[in-house]
Amino acid sequence: MMNKPTRVLLIDDHRINAELVAGMLDQEPDLALDYLQEPGEAVRAARAFGPSVIMVDLHMPVFSGFDVIRALKEAPDLAPIPIIMLSSNDSPQVKATGFTAGAMDYLVKWPDRIELAARLRAHARAHAATRERDQAMQALAASQAALLERTRELADAQASLHEAQKMEAIGQLTNGIAHDFNNVLQLITGHLQLLRMMHKHDEKTVRRVEAASEGVRRGARIAGQLHAFARRQPLTPVTMPVDAHLRSMEAAIAGVLAGRSFAITSSGETALAALDPVQFGNSVLHLVRNAADAMGADGHLTITIDRAPLPGGAEGQGDADHVRVRLRDNGAGMSEEVQRRAFEPFFSTRGGRRGLGLSLAFGFVKQSGGQIELTSASEDGTTVSLYFPATHAASPRQEGGTRTVLVVEDEAAVREVCVEVLRKQGLYVLEAADGETALGLIRQRLPIDLLFTDIVMPGGVTGQDLARAAAEHLPYAKVLFASGYPAGLHEEGELVQCTQLLHKPYRLDEMTRVVRGLLEV
Repeated sequence: MMNKPTRVLLIDDHRINAELVAGMLDQEPDLALDYLQEPGEAVRAARAFGPSVIMVDLHMPVFSGFDVIRALKEAPDLAPIPIIMLSSNDSPQVKATGFTAGAMDYLVKWPDRIELAARLRAHARAHAATRERDQAMQALAASQAALLERTRELADAQASLHEAQKMEAIGQLTNGIAHDFNNVLQLITGHLQLLRMMHKHDEKTVRRVEAASEGVRRGARIAGQLHAFARRQPLTPVTMPVDAHLRSMEAAIAGVLAGRSFAITSSGETALAALDPVQFGNSVLHLVRNAADAMGADGHLTITIDRAPLPGGAEGQGDADHVRVRLRDNGAGMSEEVQRRAFEPFFSTRGGRRGLGLSLAFGFVKQSGGQIELTSASEDGTTVSLYFPATHAASPRQEGGTRTVLVVEDEAAVREVCVEVLRKQGLYVLEAADGETALGLIRQRLPIDLLFTDIVMPGGVTGQDLARAAAEHLPYAKVLFASGYPAGLHEEGELVQCTQLLHKPYRLDEMTRVVRGLLEV
C-alpha cells in the first residue's frame, strides 16, 4: 500500500515562483504542491487543501507574509501546521519577526532542490508525529474517562446490590419479628378474652380488658404494616386505570395535605396496571403525608401519571412499559445520608413518627412487581417515583373479569362505607366526591360497568347529568341511583327505564344485592 504524498501549500503573489517550485519538486513523487496567489484567502485555502506544510512569501503588496502567518496561527485547526518563510532578504530582524509570528523555518529564495525537498519532508514528519502524539493523548484521556465512568458505574451497581441485599435482609428480619409479634398478641388476646368471660359482670375489669384489647389491635396493625414492608401482605390486584383512581382520591389527598395546594396531571396515555386498589391508595396517602410533613403551609405537591421505562437504562432507550406515578414536593428535601436510610422501617427524621410511610410504599411496590425511586436534595424538595408494570385494557364486559363500579356521593362518610363494602365484594371501585369529578372519569371512557350515584349533589352536575353522560360515553354501563329525594327521578322518564333507585336510608346488604344483580345482567 503506497503512502499518501505530503501536501505542500505555497502562498505567493507571483505565479512564476509557483512554477519554479513546481519544477524543483517535479522529481519528488511524495510531495504534492498546491498554489495560492491571493493571500487574503489563505485560511480558506488551507482548510480546503489540508496541507502538511505551508510556505509563505514574506513580501506581498496587499497582505504581508507576516499577516498571513498570524492569520493561519490564530485558526485553532490550522495552528499546528508548520510554516516556512520565503524571502530574498536574509536580515536577522526579518527572520525574528517571522518566527515571532509563528513560522518554524526560513528559506532564502531559492534553495537547492534537494535541500527544499528535505526540509519539506522533515517538517511533514514532525507535524505527523505531533498529530499522532496528540491523538494518542486524546485517546488515552478518553480511555481514562471511560475507565473512570465504568468504575463509577460498577461502584453504583455494587452500592445498589448492597442496598438491595440490605433491604432484603431487613425484610426477612421484619417478617420474622412480625410473625412472632402476632403470636405474642394472639396469646395476650386469648387471655384477655378469658378474663372478659370470667369478669363480665365487673365493669371496671371489663373496661381495663377493653383498653388492653385496643392495645392489641394497635399492635396487630403495626404487625400488618411490618408484613407489608416485608412483602408478605395479601394483595387483591385488579386491572385499574391509575390516573382515574388517583383523581378519585382527590378529597382524601386534600385532607392529608391540610390546606396545602396540589395538582394531579397525566400524559393522556392509557395508564392501566394490575394493583390492589386499597393498598395502592394507602401507599399514595403515606407518601402524601410524608410530603405534607416536609412542606410549609404554602407547600405544593405535584402528582403526575405517565408511561415510562424503568429507571437505570440509557437515556431515550427502552419501551415505556411501566406506569409511573411521580410525587414531587417543594419541601425541605433530604440529605444523601437520610436518602440511604429512607426506606428502612421505623427510620424517621421527625420525632413522634414511626417512620413507616416510605417503608410501606417500598414493600407494596416491590410486591406488585414494580420499582420505587427516590431523588432529593436538602432545601430542594423530594421526588418519589413509583413504577408498575403496565397492562392492556380488557373488554369492559369480559366474562369473569373484575367489575368496576364508580361511586359518586358528596357525603364522605356515606361514600367511604359504600366503597369499603363493595371492595370487600371483590369489585374494583372508583369514587368521586362530586359530579364534576365523576363526569371527568366518565368522559375518559374508562371500563366502568356500573355508575352508582346520588341524585342531588352540590355543584352544577346532578346524578341525571351523569346518567346521560354514561349513556353517551359508556353505553354498556348500568346506572344505580341513590337518593332521599326520589321525586326528581321521575322527571327523567327516559332514564328511569335503564336505571334503578335505592331509597335512603338503605341497608348495606340491600345495596350489595342490587349492585350484584345489575352486574350479573
